[in-house]
Amino acid sequence: MGHTFLLSVLLIALHSPAPARAARPTRAARAEILYRQALARLDRNTIDTRRLALRDLEQATLLDPENAAYELTLARVYYRCGFLKSARTRFEKVSQLAPQDAAGRFGLGQVWRRDWLKYLDPISLDKAIEHFSSAARLDPGQCDSWLMLVPLLCERGDLAGALSAAERALQADPKRADALVALAYSLYRLVRVAAFAAALPRLPREVRERFEDISPVATERDTMTLRRLSPILQIEYVRRFWQDIDPDLATRENEAQLEYWSRVAHAYFLYYDARRGAWDERGEVYVRYGPPAHAIYNPVGVPLADAKMIGGGVRVLGSASNILLWQYPRLGMTVEMYDRLLTENYMLPISLDRDPDPLPDPDSVATLPDAVVPRGGRGVFPALPPGARALRVEGAIARFETDRGARLMSEIESPGGPGDSLWAEWVVLDSTRHPVTRGSRAMSPSACDATELKVADFAAELSPGDYQVGLTVRDGSRGRGVFRGDVEIPPRASELDLSDVVVSCGLPSGAREGQAKVVRIEPNPAARVSGHDPLTAYFEIYHLSPGGNGQARFQYVYTVRSAERDPRIWIQRAFAPRRQPPPISATREEEMAGTLRRQFITVPIQSLPPGKYRLEILVRDLVAGTEASRAAEFVKVGEGLRN
Repeated sequence: MGHTFLLSVLLIALHSPAPARAARPTRAARAEILYRQALARLDRNTIDTRRLALRDLEQATLLDPENAAYELTLARVYYRCGFLKSARTRFEKVSQLAPQDAAGRFGLGQVWRRDWLKYLDPISLDKAIEHFSSAARLDPGQCDSWLMLVPLLCERGDLAGALSAAERALQADPKRADALVALAYSLYRLVRVAAFAAALPRLPREVRERFEDISPVATERDTMTLRRLSPILQIEYVRRFWQDIDPDLATRENEAQLEYWSRVAHAYFLYYDARRGAWDERGEVYVRYGPPAHAIYNPVGVPLADAKMIGGGVRVLGSASNILLWQYPRLGMTVEMYDRLLTENYMLPISLDRDPDPLPDPDSVATLPDAVVPRGGRGVFPALPPGARALRVEGAIARFETDRGARLMSEIESPGGPGDSLWAEWVVLDSTRHPVTRGSRAMSPSACDATELKVADFAAELSPGDYQVGLTVRDGSRGRGVFRGDVEIPPRASELDLSDVVVSCGLPSGAREGQAKVVRIEPNPAARVSGHDPLTAYFEIYHLSPGGNGQARFQYVYTVRSAERDPRIWIQRAFAPRRQPPPISATREEEMAGTLRRQFITVPIQSLPPGKYRLEILVRDLVAGTEASRAAEFVKVGEGLRN
C-alpha cells in the first residue's frame, strides 16, 4: 500500500507543469540599466570610470538604437574625451532622431568650432555658425547657443549679427556675466565705445579681474612692482600704465585699453578652458597682438618631433607635437606654438639658448604709423578705434622760456582743402597723467600750402616738470588723426640758453630776418620745405650778458647738414662711403640792448637735393664767453610735393 502511494506521487510530479522561469529583461530595459550605470560612473569622473562609461553607453545604444538620450550622452562623452569624429557622428544621429531638439545641433556646433580652432579651416567656421544658429532657433531661451555665436560671427566679420546674438544671449539670461561681456565687446567693435566702457564695471569681480590683469602686456618688472603694492595703489599703477600708451589723449576713453579689453573678451570665448581655469598660449598671444594675418597648422617642412642624440651617437625622435604658426608680417614676427600633449593646449617652444617669448621686430613696429606699444614691447595696439578712418597728421612741440617755467607750443597739420571742415583738439597731462590744460579749435589754411593743408596751434604756460601732449584732428565723417609726444620742461636756466628751434612756413607777414618784436610763427609741424623755397626757422636766445656799454654782443652760427641714415652694414659704409651734399653754414654777429633775443633766420637750400637734413644752431655770448646749441630736423621735397 505504501509503495503504491509513493509511486502515485512520483507520477503526479512528473506530469505536473514546471514553475515558470523568471522573465529575461527586454533590450530596452537592459539598455536603461547600462545607461544609469554609465551616469553613475561619469559622476565619479576618473579616467577609468569614463572609459567604462563609454563602454556602457556604446552597448546601450546598440540595444536601443532609437533612444536619442543615450546617443546624446555618448556624443557628449566622446566630445569631452576629444574623440571629435565619433562625437560628430553621434550628434548627427541625435539630430536625426530628434530634429526639433536643440541639443544635437548645439553639440555639432561645438564639434565644428573645435575643429576650426584646431585646423583653422573656414568651412569648419561656417558649419559651427550654422549649427549654433539652428540650436538658437530651436531653443531661443538657451543662452549658450547665442553666446557661442558671438565670437564666431566676429571672426567672419558679421559684427551686426554678433551684436544681435549678444543681445539675445543677455535676454535669455540677464544674470550671465559672460553674456554681458559678449554684449560689451560687440558694442565696441561696432564703434559704440562708451557703451563698452560702461558695461565692464558691472561685471562680477572674478570676470572683471581678467580684464584688469595687465601681466600679458606688461614687463616682468612692472608685474612684480604691481604685486607689491596695496590694492589702492595697484589701481593707480594700472591707470598710469594704460595712460602711458593711450594713443588719443584728447578723448575721455583710452583706446589702447579698450582694444585690450576687446581682445580679452574674444580670447575668453575662443581659448578659455574652464577645467583649467585659464587659456593657452593662443589666448596669451591674441590679447597682446590681436588676430594673426595668417595661421598655419602643422606647416609643411617643419618636423613634428624633435630629433635628439643619446649615448653612442644614436639619433632618436622625441614625442610628436602638433605645431601652430601665427604670422604677423606687419610686426615682423612669427609665433610658434606646440600642442605637446595632443590635447589642443598650445604652449611656447622650449629653448635653452633664447627667450621664446614672442616679441615683434622693433624696426617693423617703428614703421607703423598707427600703432602704440607698451614699454617692453609685449603688445601692439592700434592708435584708432574700430570704424575710425585714419587721417594723416604731422605734429610738433616746442618750448620757450618764461618767468614761470616755459610756454609750450604745439602744432598739428593735416591734408585739407578750403571746403574741408577739420577740428583740432589738444590736451596736456602732467607727471601724474592728469590733464592740466585742454583746448580745441577749427583748423585754418596753412601758410605753406593754403589749398592742400590745414593747421592749428595751441600754447600754454607751464611750470617745470614732465608732460604728455596729445593732439587730435577730426573731420565730419569718422576721420581721425592723432599725435602725441612726451616733453620735459626744465627749471629756468641762469645763463645762456636757447629755446627749441621751430621750422616755420616762411617769415610772418611784414617781418624780416633778424630780431622779431612780435612773434607769429606760421605752423609747419611737418618741417617740410618745398622746391626752391628757403628754410625759415625761429628760435629764442635767453640770458645774454650785457657788456660795459650795456649792450649784449653775441654770435650765432647755423649749419645745415644731411641727416640721411645709411642702412648698409658698417663694412660697406667704411669702404664705400656715400657722398653727402656739402654742409651749408653761415655766421653772424649782433649787438643789442637787453638779455632776450627773438630770432628768425632764412637759409638758402636751393642747391640741396631732396632728403632729410639737420639744422644746427650754435650761439656764443661774446661778453660772457659762454655758448649754447640746439638743432631741428627738416625734410626737403621736390617742387609741388609738399604734402
